[in-house]
Parts: sequence; C-alpha cells; structure tokens
Amino acid sequence: MRIAVAKETLVDESRVALVPDVIARLVKQGLEIQVEAGAGEKSFFFDGAYEQAGAKIISDSDALWRETEVLLKIGVLQESEIDKLPEGTVLISFLDPLGNPAIVQRLAERKITAFSMELIPRTSRAQVMDALSSQANIGGYKAVLLASAALPKFFPMLTTAAGTIKPAKVLVMGAGVAGLQAIATARRLGAVVEAFDIRPEVKEQVQSLGAKFVDVTLQEDTVAEGGYAKELSEQAKQHTREVLTQHVAASDIVITTAQVP
Repeated sequence: MRIAVAKETLVDESRVALVPDVIARLVKQGLEIQVEAGAGEKSFFFDGAYEQAGAKIISDSDALWRETEVLLKIGVLQESEIDKLPEGTVLISFLDPLGNPAIVQRLAERKITAFSMELIPRTSRAQVMDALSSQANIGGYKAVLLASAALPKFFPMLTTAAGTIKPAKVLVMGAGVAGLQAIATARRLGAVVEAFDIRPEVKEQVQSLGAKFVDVTLQEDTVAEGGYAKELSEQAKQHTREVLTQHVAASDIVITTAQVP
C-alpha cells in the first residue's frame, strides 16, 4: 500500500501529518511511504530525516496526489485539491465536515473514503487516535504563553526590596482538555487562576490543579451524552452571564476554551 504525506499549503500551518519516527514503524510493516518535499520543514523534520526513516521524497506535488492510495494531511482540503485525488483514494485529515458540507459532498462524488480526525470517538479503544484532544492540549498551553507575553505585568507574585507585586489573575472558561492545560500552565507561571465550566463534576479536576472553581448553581441538567456540555436554556445563560461578569471584570486575562454545543 502506498501512503503519501502532503505538504500543507496554509501560510501559518507548521504541522505535518507524519513524523520520521512513525514512518520508520510503518515501513517495517511493509508500507510504501512517500513524502512531499519540504512537508516537515516548518516542524524541523527535514527531508533527510524522512529518507533515513525509509520514506521516498517526491518533489512533484501533483504526482504525489495522483499516484497515492492513502493521503495524509492536516488542513481541510480545498475544492481545487479534491480533483487531484484519484477516485477510490482514502483521505485522512481534519475535515470540519459540518462547516464544509460542500467539501464532503464533493469527496462523496469522487468516491473518496475520508476519515475526519476531529470526529474520532473519544473512547478508550480510539484514545490513541484522538487528534482533537492532543491539539486542544497544545492550544491551552500556547494560549497562556501568548497571554503572558501580551500582558503588561508579571504573572507571579514578586516580593522585592521595593515592595510586593500581586500575581496576575487568570479566568479560564471551560475545563475540558484545553482548559485544564491552560489552568496548569497559568499556575506554573505563578498566576492566581479561576475556572468555570457548566459541568459541576469537573470541579475536582480544577481544584486539583490549584485553581478556584467558579460555581454557578444551575437548576437543570448540564451534561449531555459522552460527558460533553449541553446547551443551556436562556434563563440559565442569563444567570451564568450575571455571575461571570464579576469574575471577568476582576481578571487580567480571560481564556475561552469551551466549545458551543
């Protein structure tokens, strides 16, 4: 089987679908791996490392797409790229199928089997394929670093001969994968952290990281199937806004990670 790794075309995209260590394991299983020239450069995986792992470097992008059986990619395909894939090809990438129904329809018309990595079920069996959680983890971490660089004050409390500087106050909205990582990172930098989530069962996780849980008592069920948050009634939304307004006003940084159901 021939597997191809495409080079990402978006200007700010620095990720690559396969790294050399993984390619070496796939080659040992008898798979043929082709990597588009320069695909891993922005992630500091250069063509030589891919070749040492057993991959073949392809400079002709159109040929790579045309001759593959399985295409691996990070970003959502553009409609113009779909025509480059032969009928019957397997595509594995992020697809955003709900936001890009036209892309999904076009893939179906081309008889392309597509796996949307962000929709892999979050089950024990599929945990190793949970790309969404791994990227959310990075997002929560990076959000705090960007905020700390932009904030015109120190994160930790400083006690000096000249006096004491109070720590920064951070409010994190949502205590999922991204939110918990944001909490942990902000705490490591010395900030005072509060976190909010409509799911009361995450309170213990928030507190275990050293943050204060903003408790908004709601008189309705807030958890949907699979442990995800569900949409609130208008009355519950209004009550939540009233409580959070005070905490937002008192915060130096607000990081929003909660996804709207």
